[in-house]
Amino acid sequence: MTTHPGDDADTATVTVDPDSADTKPPSREAAYMSKAAKKHEAARRGRREALRDPAKKGAITRATDRLAALAHPDQDYIVIRSEFIYREPARPYPPAPDRPEDISTRPPQTQILNTKNPHANPIYLTGLFVEQMSTAHRNTPTPPPVPTRRHNVYNIDSAPSWTSLCGLAEDGVLRRNQRKRFNRALDALRESELIDLGATGQRYTKFRFNREDGSGRPYTIPQGEPTAPTHLYLPTQFFTAGWHLVLTPSELATFLAVCHVSDRLLARRTESSFFLAESERYRRLGLSDEAYLSIHQLSEFSLIDLDDPMPNRRRGRIRPSETGDKRPQPYHLTATVLGGMASHNRFFNLDALKRPAIEVAIERLSWPMARYA
Repeated sequence: MTTHPGDDADTATVTVDPDSADTKPPSREAAYMSKAAKKHEAARRGRREALRDPAKKGAITRATDRLAALAHPDQDYIVIRSEFIYREPARPYPPAPDRPEDISTRPPQTQILNTKNPHANPIYLTGLFVEQMSTAHRNTPTPPPVPTRRHNVYNIDSAPSWTSLCGLAEDGVLRRNQRKRFNRALDALRESELIDLGATGQRYTKFRFNREDGSGRPYTIPQGEPTAPTHLYLPTQFFTAGWHLVLTPSELATFLAVCHVSDRLLARRTESSFFLAESERYRRLGLSDEAYLSIHQLSEFSLIDLDDPMPNRRRGRIRPSETGDKRPQPYHLTATVLGGMASHNRFFNLDALKRPAIEVAIERLSWPMARYA
Protein backbone atom coordinates (compact mmCIF):
# COMPACT_ATOMS: atom_id res chain seq x y z
CA MET A 1 0.00 0.00 0.00
CA THR A 2 1.49 3.32 -1.11
CA THR A 3 0.39 6.55 0.59
CA HIS A 4 0.78 10.02 -0.91
CA PRO A 5 0.05 12.52 1.88
CA GLY A 6 -1.45 15.89 1.00
CA ASP A 7 -2.04 19.06 2.98
CA ASP A 8 -5.10 17.47 4.60
CA ALA A 9 -5.18 14.28 6.64
CA ASP A 10 -8.51 13.59 4.97
CA THR A 11 -6.95 13.63 1.51
CA ALA A 12 -4.39 10.84 1.77
CA THR A 13 -4.20 8.70 -1.37
CA VAL A 14 -3.54 4.98 -1.31
CA THR A 15 -2.83 2.42 -3.99
CA VAL A 16 -4.77 -0.80 -3.67
CA ASP A 17 -4.67 -3.95 -5.73
CA PRO A 18 -7.68 -4.23 -8.03
CA ASP A 19 -10.12 -7.01 -7.25
CA SER A 20 -9.44 -10.23 -9.04
CA ALA A 21 -10.77 -13.76 -8.77
CA ASP A 22 -13.15 -14.56 -5.93
CA THR A 23 -10.84 -17.32 -4.73
CA LYS A 24 -8.01 -14.92 -3.95
CA PRO A 25 -7.70 -13.76 -0.33
CA PRO A 26 -8.76 -10.19 0.36
CA SER A 27 -6.17 -7.53 -0.29
CA ARG A 28 -4.39 -5.83 2.57
CA GLU A 29 -6.50 -2.74 1.94
CA ALA A 30 -9.75 -4.73 2.02
CA ALA A 31 -8.69 -6.48 5.24
CA TYR A 32 -7.85 -3.12 6.82
CA MET A 33 -11.20 -1.64 5.81
CA SER A 34 -13.11 -4.63 7.16
CA LYS A 35 -11.28 -4.50 10.48
CA ALA A 36 -11.74 -0.74 10.76
CA ALA A 37 -15.47 -1.03 9.99
CA LYS A 38 -15.97 -3.66 12.67
CA LYS A 39 -14.08 -1.58 15.22
CA HIS A 40 -16.09 1.52 14.34
CA GLU A 41 -19.39 -0.35 14.53
CA ALA A 42 -18.47 -1.76 17.95
CA ALA A 43 -17.65 1.74 19.18
CA ARG A 44 -20.98 3.07 17.88
CA ARG A 45 -22.85 0.24 19.56
CA GLY A 46 -21.06 0.79 22.85
CA ARG A 47 -21.71 4.51 22.78
CA ARG A 48 -25.37 3.98 21.91
CA GLU A 49 -25.86 1.55 24.77
CA ALA A 50 -24.09 3.89 27.20
CA LEU A 51 -26.46 6.72 26.25
CA ARG A 52 -29.46 4.39 26.57
CA ASP A 53 -28.50 3.45 30.12
CA PRO A 54 -31.30 4.79 32.34
CA ALA A 55 -28.88 6.33 34.82
CA LYS A 56 -26.89 8.19 32.14
CA LYS A 57 -29.95 9.23 30.15
CA GLY A 58 -31.75 10.37 33.29
CA ALA A 59 -28.80 12.48 34.43
CA ILE A 60 -28.50 14.25 31.07
CA THR A 61 -32.27 14.78 30.82
CA ARG A 62 -32.36 16.34 34.29
CA ALA A 63 -29.37 18.51 33.39
CA THR A 64 -30.99 19.87 30.24
CA ASP A 65 -34.26 20.51 32.11
CA ARG A 66 -32.37 22.54 34.71
CA LEU A 67 -30.36 24.44 32.11
CA ALA A 68 -33.60 25.30 30.31
CA ALA A 69 -35.03 26.56 33.62
CA LEU A 70 -31.98 28.82 34.07
CA ALA A 71 -32.20 30.23 30.54
CA HIS A 72 -33.46 33.77 30.03
CA PRO A 73 -36.29 34.02 27.46
CA ASP A 74 -34.67 37.02 25.76
CA GLN A 75 -31.13 35.64 25.69
CA ASP A 76 -30.92 33.63 22.46
CA TYR A 77 -27.15 33.10 22.42
CA ILE A 78 -24.07 32.21 24.42
CA VAL A 79 -20.89 34.07 23.51
CA ILE A 80 -17.41 32.49 23.58
CA ARG A 81 -14.17 34.43 23.18
CA SER A 82 -12.18 33.56 20.07
CA GLU A 83 -9.02 32.78 22.06
CA PHE A 84 -10.67 29.67 23.52
CA ILE A 85 -10.78 28.09 20.05
CA TYR A 86 -8.38 29.93 17.75
CA ARG A 87 -4.72 30.79 18.27
CA GLU A 88 -3.40 34.22 17.41
CA PRO A 89 -0.58 34.43 16.37
CA ALA A 90 -0.40 31.10 14.58
CA ARG A 91 2.02 28.35 15.55
CA PRO A 92 4.88 27.54 13.12
CA TYR A 93 4.03 24.90 10.51
CA PRO A 94 5.07 22.23 9.81
CA PRO A 95 5.95 21.11 13.32
CA ALA A 96 9.51 20.03 14.02
CA PRO A 97 9.72 16.30 13.22
CA ASP A 98 12.32 15.60 15.91
CA ARG A 99 10.47 16.95 18.95
CA PRO A 100 7.05 16.39 20.53
CA GLU A 101 4.30 18.95 20.13
CA ASP A 102 4.19 21.64 22.81
CA ILE A 103 0.57 21.23 23.95
CA SER A 104 0.71 24.51 25.90
CA THR A 105 0.81 26.41 22.58
CA ARG A 106 -2.60 25.09 21.56
CA PRO A 107 -5.76 27.13 22.23
CA PRO A 108 -7.29 26.23 25.62
CA GLN A 109 -10.09 24.04 24.27
CA THR A 110 -7.66 21.68 22.53
CA GLN A 111 -5.23 21.79 25.44
CA ILE A 112 -8.11 20.26 27.40
CA LEU A 113 -8.43 17.50 24.79
CA ASN A 114 -4.92 16.37 25.65
CA THR A 115 -5.92 15.73 29.28
CA LYS A 116 -8.27 12.95 28.09
CA ASN A 117 -10.84 14.09 30.65
CA PRO A 118 -14.28 13.71 29.02
CA HIS A 119 -16.05 16.13 31.40
CA ALA A 120 -13.72 19.15 31.44
CA ASN A 121 -14.95 20.96 28.32
CA PRO A 122 -18.67 20.33 29.04
CA ILE A 123 -18.23 21.63 32.60
CA TYR A 124 -16.47 24.77 31.41
CA LEU A 125 -19.09 25.49 28.74
CA THR A 126 -21.85 24.88 31.29
CA GLY A 127 -20.14 27.45 33.49
CA LEU A 128 -20.23 30.03 30.68
CA PHE A 129 -23.92 29.30 30.15
CA VAL A 130 -24.73 29.75 33.85
CA GLU A 131 -22.68 32.95 34.15
CA GLN A 132 -24.27 34.57 31.12
CA MET A 133 -27.83 33.55 31.96
CA SER A 134 -27.43 34.68 35.56
CA THR A 135 -26.27 38.08 34.34
CA ALA A 136 -29.19 38.30 31.92
CA HIS A 137 -31.61 37.65 34.79
CA ARG A 138 -29.89 40.20 37.05
CA ASN A 139 -30.34 42.86 34.39
CA THR A 140 -34.13 42.46 34.34
CA PRO A 141 -36.48 44.70 36.40
CA THR A 142 -37.50 41.83 38.69
CA PRO A 143 -34.57 39.39 38.86
CA PRO A 144 -35.18 36.03 40.52
CA PRO A 145 -33.48 35.27 43.84
CA VAL A 146 -29.81 34.48 43.46
CA PRO A 147 -28.49 31.51 45.48
CA THR A 148 -25.71 32.44 47.85
CA ARG A 149 -23.67 29.55 46.55
CA ARG A 150 -23.93 26.74 44.01
CA HIS A 151 -22.60 23.53 45.52
CA ASN A 152 -20.62 20.99 43.54
CA VAL A 153 -22.68 17.90 44.39
CA TYR A 154 -25.73 18.77 46.50
CA ASN A 155 -28.80 20.74 45.37
CA ILE A 156 -29.09 23.28 48.20
CA ASP A 157 -30.87 26.63 48.55
CA SER A 158 -32.95 25.98 45.41
CA ALA A 159 -29.75 25.92 43.35
CA PRO A 160 -29.00 22.84 41.23
CA SER A 161 -25.49 21.53 41.88
CA TRP A 162 -22.75 21.72 39.28
CA THR A 163 -22.77 17.95 38.84
CA SER A 164 -26.52 17.99 38.21
CA LEU A 165 -26.16 20.78 35.62
CA CYS A 166 -23.37 18.89 33.85
CA GLY A 167 -25.13 15.53 33.59
CA LEU A 168 -22.87 13.84 36.16
CA ALA A 169 -25.51 13.19 38.84
CA GLU A 170 -26.34 9.65 37.73
CA ASP A 171 -28.68 7.47 39.78
CA GLY A 172 -26.78 4.77 41.64
CA VAL A 173 -23.48 6.69 41.65
CA LEU A 174 -22.47 7.67 45.16
CA ARG A 175 -22.17 11.40 45.80
CA ARG A 176 -18.53 11.02 46.78
CA ASN A 177 -17.84 9.38 43.41
CA GLN A 178 -19.66 12.19 41.62
CA ARG A 179 -17.46 14.62 43.54
CA LYS A 180 -14.29 12.77 42.56
CA ARG A 181 -15.30 12.82 38.90
CA PHE A 182 -16.07 16.53 39.06
CA ASN A 183 -12.83 17.33 40.90
CA ARG A 184 -10.76 15.46 38.31
CA ALA A 185 -12.38 17.59 35.61
CA LEU A 186 -11.54 20.73 37.58
CA ASP A 187 -7.92 19.58 37.75
CA ALA A 188 -7.90 19.25 33.94
CA LEU A 189 -9.34 22.75 33.55
CA ARG A 190 -6.83 24.16 36.01
CA GLU A 191 -3.96 22.90 33.82
CA SER A 192 -5.09 25.36 31.16
CA GLU A 193 -5.78 28.20 33.66
CA LEU A 194 -9.51 28.02 32.92
CA ILE A 195 -10.38 27.78 36.60
CA ASP A 196 -8.73 28.66 39.89
CA LEU A 197 -9.18 26.56 42.99
CA GLY A 198 -9.66 28.02 46.44
CA ALA A 199 -6.54 29.12 48.28
CA THR A 200 -7.00 27.00 51.42
CA GLY A 201 -9.24 24.18 52.66
CA GLN A 202 -12.05 22.78 50.50
CA ARG A 203 -10.24 24.12 47.47
CA TYR A 204 -12.53 22.39 44.97
CA THR A 205 -15.71 23.75 46.54
CA LYS A 206 -14.34 27.31 46.19
CA PHE A 207 -13.30 27.09 42.54
CA ARG A 208 -13.73 30.07 40.20
CA PHE A 209 -14.13 30.20 36.43
CA ASN A 210 -11.49 32.15 34.51
CA ARG A 211 -11.56 33.76 31.09
CA GLU A 212 -11.58 31.55 28.00
CA ASP A 213 -8.20 32.85 26.81
CA GLY A 214 -6.20 30.91 29.40
CA SER A 215 -4.86 34.13 30.93
CA GLY A 216 -5.97 33.13 34.44
CA ARG A 217 -7.99 36.33 34.85
CA PRO A 218 -11.43 35.96 36.48
CA TYR A 219 -14.23 35.29 34.03
CA THR A 220 -16.19 38.27 32.75
CA ILE A 221 -18.84 38.28 30.04
CA PRO A 222 -17.55 39.84 26.80
CA GLN A 223 -18.80 43.40 26.46
CA GLY A 224 -19.35 45.80 23.58
CA GLU A 225 -21.00 45.53 20.20
CA PRO A 226 -21.16 41.99 18.82
CA THR A 227 -18.61 41.44 16.10
CA ALA A 228 -16.96 38.58 14.28
CA PRO A 229 -14.44 37.12 14.58
CA THR A 230 -13.67 38.45 18.07
CA HIS A 231 -16.29 36.16 19.60
CA LEU A 232 -18.31 33.12 18.59
CA TYR A 233 -22.06 33.27 19.23
CA LEU A 234 -23.89 29.95 19.61
CA PRO A 235 -27.66 29.54 19.99
CA THR A 236 -28.90 28.96 23.52
CA GLN A 237 -30.69 25.85 22.28
CA PHE A 238 -27.34 24.13 21.64
CA PHE A 239 -26.96 24.03 25.41
CA THR A 240 -30.55 23.49 26.50
CA ALA A 241 -30.80 20.55 24.07
CA GLY A 242 -27.71 19.12 25.79
CA TRP A 243 -25.35 18.82 22.83
CA HIS A 244 -22.36 19.98 24.87
CA LEU A 245 -23.08 17.07 27.25
CA VAL A 246 -23.67 14.39 24.58
CA LEU A 247 -20.85 15.05 22.11
CA THR A 248 -17.49 13.42 22.73
CA PRO A 249 -14.60 15.77 23.61
CA SER A 250 -13.24 15.53 20.05
CA GLU A 251 -16.66 16.19 18.53
CA LEU A 252 -17.28 19.17 20.79
CA ALA A 253 -13.88 20.73 20.08
CA THR A 254 -14.23 20.11 16.34
CA PHE A 255 -17.75 21.55 16.27
CA LEU A 256 -16.60 24.78 17.92
CA ALA A 257 -13.61 24.93 15.57
CA VAL A 258 -15.77 24.49 12.45
CA CYS A 259 -18.23 27.13 13.66
CA HIS A 260 -15.53 29.64 14.51
CA VAL A 261 -13.50 29.21 11.32
CA SER A 262 -16.73 29.59 9.36
CA ASP A 263 -17.46 32.72 11.39
CA ARG A 264 -14.09 34.25 10.57
CA LEU A 265 -14.47 33.48 6.87
CA LEU A 266 -18.03 34.81 6.71
CA ALA A 267 -16.78 38.11 8.13
CA ARG A 268 -15.09 38.76 4.77
CA ARG A 269 -16.97 36.65 2.22
CA THR A 270 -20.43 35.24 1.51
CA GLU A 271 -19.64 31.59 0.74
CA SER A 272 -20.56 29.49 3.78
CA SER A 273 -18.82 26.27 2.66
CA PHE A 274 -15.08 25.91 3.26
CA PHE A 275 -12.35 23.33 3.76
CA LEU A 276 -10.14 23.04 6.81
CA ALA A 277 -6.56 22.35 5.78
CA GLU A 278 -4.21 20.37 8.00
CA SER A 279 -1.94 23.40 8.27
CA GLU A 280 -4.81 25.53 9.59
CA ARG A 281 -5.86 22.82 12.03
CA TYR A 282 -2.36 22.70 13.47
CA ARG A 283 -1.39 26.39 13.34
CA ARG A 284 -4.61 27.95 14.61
CA LEU A 285 -6.78 25.28 16.25
CA GLY A 286 -4.44 22.69 17.74
CA LEU A 287 -6.83 20.09 16.33
CA SER A 288 -5.28 16.67 15.75
CA ASP A 289 -6.09 14.52 12.72
CA GLU A 290 -7.85 12.04 15.00
CA ALA A 291 -10.12 14.74 16.46
CA TYR A 292 -10.78 16.19 13.00
CA LEU A 293 -12.25 12.88 11.81
CA SER A 294 -15.23 13.57 14.07
CA ILE A 295 -16.59 15.83 11.30
CA HIS A 296 -18.30 12.69 9.99
CA GLN A 297 -20.21 12.09 13.20
CA LEU A 298 -21.08 15.77 13.50
CA SER A 299 -22.52 15.58 10.01
CA GLU A 300 -24.52 12.49 10.94
CA PHE A 301 -25.96 14.42 13.90
CA SER A 302 -26.86 17.26 11.43
CA LEU A 303 -24.81 19.81 13.39
CA ILE A 304 -22.62 20.54 10.36
CA ASP A 305 -22.95 19.76 6.68
CA LEU A 306 -20.20 17.75 5.00
CA ASP A 307 -19.82 17.41 1.26
CA ASP A 308 -17.25 14.98 -0.07
CA PRO A 309 -16.33 15.82 -3.66
CA MET A 310 -14.55 12.44 -3.91
CA PRO A 311 -17.45 9.95 -3.81
CA ASN A 312 -15.25 6.84 -3.67
CA ARG A 313 -13.15 7.93 -0.71
CA ARG A 314 -13.17 5.59 2.30
CA ARG A 315 -11.75 6.64 5.67
CA GLY A 316 -9.74 9.38 3.95
CA ARG A 317 -8.26 7.02 1.36
CA ILE A 318 -8.81 6.88 -2.36
CA ARG A 319 -7.18 5.15 -5.34
CA PRO A 320 -4.80 7.31 -7.39
CA SER A 321 -6.78 6.36 -10.48
CA GLU A 322 -9.74 8.26 -9.03
CA THR A 323 -7.77 11.50 -8.87
CA GLY A 324 -5.52 11.22 -11.91
CA ASP A 325 -2.59 10.98 -9.49
CA LYS A 326 -3.37 14.50 -8.28
CA ARG A 327 -3.99 15.60 -4.72
CA PRO A 328 -7.58 14.68 -3.80
CA GLN A 329 -10.04 17.44 -3.02
CA PRO A 330 -10.67 18.02 0.71
CA TYR A 331 -14.02 17.75 2.46
CA HIS A 332 -16.24 20.82 2.20
CA LEU A 333 -17.76 21.87 5.54
CA THR A 334 -20.67 24.14 6.46
CA ALA A 335 -21.52 25.25 9.99
CA THR A 336 -25.23 24.53 9.61
CA VAL A 337 -26.39 26.04 12.89
CA LEU A 338 -25.01 29.48 11.99
CA GLY A 339 -27.55 29.82 9.19
CA GLY A 340 -25.03 30.87 6.54
CA MET A 341 -24.15 34.16 8.23
CA ALA A 342 -21.58 35.41 10.73
CA SER A 343 -22.65 34.27 14.18
CA HIS A 344 -23.02 37.75 15.70
CA ASN A 345 -25.97 38.30 13.34
CA ARG A 346 -27.71 35.48 15.25
CA PHE A 347 -29.43 34.20 12.13
CA PHE A 348 -29.31 30.71 13.59
CA ASN A 349 -30.68 27.58 11.93
CA LEU A 350 -32.31 25.78 14.85
CA ASP A 351 -33.67 22.76 12.99
CA ALA A 352 -31.00 20.43 14.42
CA LEU A 353 -31.53 21.73 17.96
CA LYS A 354 -35.27 21.17 18.37
CA ARG A 355 -35.01 17.67 19.88
CA PRO A 356 -33.01 16.58 22.95
CA ALA A 357 -29.48 15.78 21.89
CA ILE A 358 -29.46 12.43 23.66
CA GLU A 359 -32.51 11.25 21.71
CA VAL A 360 -30.98 12.34 18.40
CA ALA A 361 -27.65 10.69 19.22
CA ILE A 362 -29.26 7.37 20.20
CA GLU A 363 -31.34 7.40 17.03
CA ARG A 364 -28.51 8.27 14.65
CA LEU A 365 -26.09 5.80 16.25
CA SER A 366 -28.71 3.12 15.53
CA TRP A 367 -28.60 3.85 11.81
CA PRO A 368 -26.31 1.84 9.49
CA MET A 369 -22.82 3.24 9.39
CA ALA A 370 -22.21 5.97 6.86
CA ARG A 371 -19.92 5.08 3.98
CA TYR A 372 -16.95 6.98 5.43
CA ALA A 373 -16.51 4.20 7.96
